[in-house]
Amino acid sequence: MINRLFPSVSLFMILLSSCSNAQNVKTGGSDVSSIYSDDQLEKMMIRPKCLEGYRSNQTGPLTHIDENGKETTDSTFTVEKIRVPSEGLNIYGWLYLPLGDKKVPLIVLTNGGGGGSRPIKSLSDWIAPILAHCGIAAFVHDKRGTGLSKGNFAETTYDDYINDAGNCAIFLSKHKRIDADKIGVMGASEGGRIAVVAASRFPVIKFVISQAGTVVTTVEDRLYAQLNGMKDGGILTDSLLVIVRPLWEKSFLAWASNDPLEHEKVNKEITEWRTKYDRQILPFTKQEMESIPEFSDVLPTWNSMPNDYLSELSHFNKKWLAIFGEADRVVPTEASVENILHYMSLSGNENYNIAIIPEMGHVPVNVKTKRMVRIDNLVINWLNENVTNQ
Repeated sequence: MINRLFPSVSLFMILLSSCSNAQNVKTGGSDVSSIYSDDQLEKMMIRPKCLEGYRSNQTGPLTHIDENGKETTDSTFTVEKIRVPSEGLNIYGWLYLPLGDKKVPLIVLTNGGGGGSRPIKSLSDWIAPILAHCGIAAFVHDKRGTGLSKGNFAETTYDDYINDAGNCAIFLSKHKRIDADKIGVMGASEGGRIAVVAASRFPVIKFVISQAGTVVTTVEDRLYAQLNGMKDGGILTDSLLVIVRPLWEKSFLAWASNDPLEHEKVNKEITEWRTKYDRQILPFTKQEMESIPEFSDVLPTWNSMPNDYLSELSHFNKKWLAIFGEADRVVPTEASVENILHYMSLSGNENYNIAIIPEMGHVPVNVKTKRMVRIDNLVINWLNENVTNQ
């Protein structure tokens, strides 16, 4: 019986996937001053001076290419393994420090969704050497309950990751090389949401960069990602989507309620629906989610659904660069941008920028050309304007 469930199990593992259908983003475009216009975005994507003559790698030193085409990989930074205490647990990470002895800004890098310590750090491992090469310290850490970091991953929630990110920032603010007035946090996908909320809650964090970080309710977020993933995977047709969407919404609302009675009601409906429809297109019961080992990687996401991370933004007042792909099928770009504009108007925050990158999906890849989108250029240029003042 369990083997028949496996095709559906994989559909939950879509936080790091990139799909090809574009959203129709209607947010006023360049009429909204916080959203980069096409010309502004083109300027921000130009290679910054610190990266001229260099090529980044997935991890480790950048490759220097001289005028004769000769390549060298002399490191421009050091890497220090550090243990950070957080809520009675030890979080392990690696501090990338530019060479020299002066104080530098720091970015704590948060992780994407899932429990595999290496894949969820892919953005961090790639961007950390780039940041350090350009004079900004970066801290890559194993998410609680993964890699070297302690804790039971299946029992964690977003609040745990938020607290860990904040505690890493507090701990590293005392490092002799870190400028405690210029500490930020950056993350992608799940890590993007974690980064923004951590910046909101911890005074030590002065700025945030989020890439594909959802800014909608937890129920809206899961509905968008789950149904698009099933549709794009060929499991769900348009006609069936209309039929099963209400049941999926009830399931997610039950998780958000954290009420056993609500779960009991929707579980009965799920059981009834399985007599008429293929179980691959239907939700799993709470008991199945908690008992099937293959679901352990997504339980923290489901267990975080009762938390309201959206309304916290009504008092958010930090510098923020929010990067979205117009073709993202995992995170709803249009709704997220609209919510940022709304909540920043409530908080009175004018120190934020939104970059909507055409033809980019959930990860920094052009969905048509399959070529990498150099968001590192955008990140460094924004940091130079807003943090390092270069």
